[in-house]
Amino acid sequence: MDLLGPIHDILVVFLGSVLVLGGLGLVLLTNPIYSAFPLGLVLVCIPSFYIPSNSFFIAAAQLLFYVGVEHVLIIFAVMFMNGSEYSNDSYFWTNGGGVTSLVCTSILFFTNYYHTRYIMVQNYLDYKIKPDYRTGPNK
Repeated sequence: MDLLGPIHDILVVFLGSVLVLGGLGLVLLTNPIYSAFPLGLVLVCIPSFYIPSNSFFIAAAQLLFYVGVEHVLIIFAVMFMNGSEYSNDSYFWTNGGGVTSLVCTSILFFTNYYHTRYIMVQNYLDYKIKPDYRTGPNK
């Protein structure tokens, strides 16, 4: 599946943001049953990165293994846990969750900021380094 450049970039940004949000949901939700659902979302989105690069077998194998085996085992492990201690919790946010959220979002924004600056500098240097073939080698 050959995608155009902007469509491929939009797909990668969308899947990456879903992975980051799913990972935050996995870490920040205190109830293990609720945190199993973002885990399933993350485990479905990871093989989706292989589909635009024509690696359908790897995507299908990872999807079957991760979602089919690991997620089912995690759900069974959560089902066998004592659920009464989690049903009494009425809060979904803890102090550690706030710190984790702050650290993850700051890493995400700083990485995005410096990556765009790196691409701009790289494009500028590529423009400056490439020789101009119209003037010839001596000029």
